[in-house]
Amino acid sequence: MAEPAEVRLPGGNLGGAIRAGDTVHRAAGPWTPAVHALLGYLAPRLPHIPRVLGFDARGREVLSYLPGQVTADGPAVLSLAQLTALARWARQFHDAVAGFWHPGPWRFPAVTGATLIGHNDIAPYNACFDGDRLAGVFDWDMAGPSTPLMELAFMAWNCVPLWRDTGPETAAARLTVLAEGYGGLPARQILSTVPERIRLLLDHIPVAAAAGDAGMAALMTTGEPGISARALDGLLSRMPGIAARLG
Repeated sequence: MAEPAEVRLPGGNLGGAIRAGDTVHRAAGPWTPAVHALLGYLAPRLPHIPRVLGFDARGREVLSYLPGQVTADGPAVLSLAQLTALARWARQFHDAVAGFWHPGPWRFPAVTGATLIGHNDIAPYNACFDGDRLAGVFDWDMAGPSTPLMELAFMAWNCVPLWRDTGPETAAARLTVLAEGYGGLPARQILSTVPERIRLLLDHIPVAAAAGDAGMAALMTTGEPGISARALDGLLSRMPGIAARLG
């Protein structure tokens, strides 16, 4: 039988992915063994994640394809039901991963006081849905030591989203949905942690690119970390208005 045709999947600022039938092929890196160990541990414990299928003849990792609709472009945002579903999944993930640890190497720098291995890039561009039902969370290359609060802060940046101005009422309402969906982390605390989490990313991008991370180097060609630095400046000016509308 002929091999299934390879089709480049959209998105992928850090290198992209290729679909071949029911599989996804992605460039591997020094962090891949740790990521595969994480996914193997989670496989019987957590839904909506890819299965590790090994490597292809070109040395790319092979994962199962997660079908669904990705909402990540332009002004589109997750529906409130999708946001709740993703937040509830994040809580499931953190509960499931509590018994796992791995020395790495990981792609992303460890968060100070890390208490678990986080995904570190839970965002609309890394999740797919069937209507309002979560169908999958993919692209685990940024996984590594983190905390629930730092994970939720990055989710808020991407899923509320706080990186652009949606108005203080909308931002506060969606941040509350995120916090309530996850449970146990107040919306105010998540909001106040966002600048720290984004600065960690901004500092990491050029360092990783200089160290030879081709994905981070490609990200810099798109204008990062400058684009996100300007977005963070905008958020800092809006944060008091958002905080004032949180219960």
